[in-house]
Amino acid sequence: MKSSQKLRQEIAAAAAKIVALDGVEDFLSAKKKAAIQLGVSPNRNLPTNQEIENALITYQDLFLPDRKFELLQSFRQTAMQAMKMLVDYKPQLVGPVVNQTVTASSEIILHLFSDNIEEIGLFLDECGIPNEICEKNIKLSATDKASFPAYRFIADQISILLIIFSLNDKNLSPVSSITNKPMHVMNLTELEDAIEKDRRSLEH
Repeated sequence: MKSSQKLRQEIAAAAAKIVALDGVEDFLSAKKKAAIQLGVSPNRNLPTNQEIENALITYQDLFLPDRKFELLQSFRQTAMQAMKMLVDYKPQLVGPVVNQTVTASSEIILHLFSDNIEEIGLFLDECGIPNEICEKNIKLSATDKASFPAYRFIADQISILLIIFSLNDKNLSPVSSITNKPMHVMNLTELEDAIEKDRRSLEH
């Protein structure tokens, strides 16, 4: 009989492949699907989200390195353009583009800061960008969540999610649903530096 740790590793590896190839962004769904594929219970002994993310990075680096690089560059460029457009709202990039776990179905996630939610929607409308308003639950700690208004639109065939925080929320440290630790964030300057670093690496 396999040890529980070995089984968790196998489920994590299978789930990572599902995320990378099948476009399943929800880690819980990927875990359960992977467990069923392996013929074990999808309701117990499942790996953590952090284990799935680690396995995803490993899978992409081993089997899809060129595709991963191309996707990351494409998403970074689109994110940079969006952040420049929305610079007045102090955009911060979070999620798979920052964590370098981008897949073809990933979403660019930006945190914006404004006390006038409607103003952002009007700005998008004035730019001729079709958009929809929605809400997004954000973890503020390991146990607390809050709902924030958001806008979603498509650019370069990539979904972009704008989550709106008030100006008083600038000191918040939203928690990652994957690590249960404060999210890694990038401001515009940091993103531009990362893009420039990759550009230079291609020249050598």
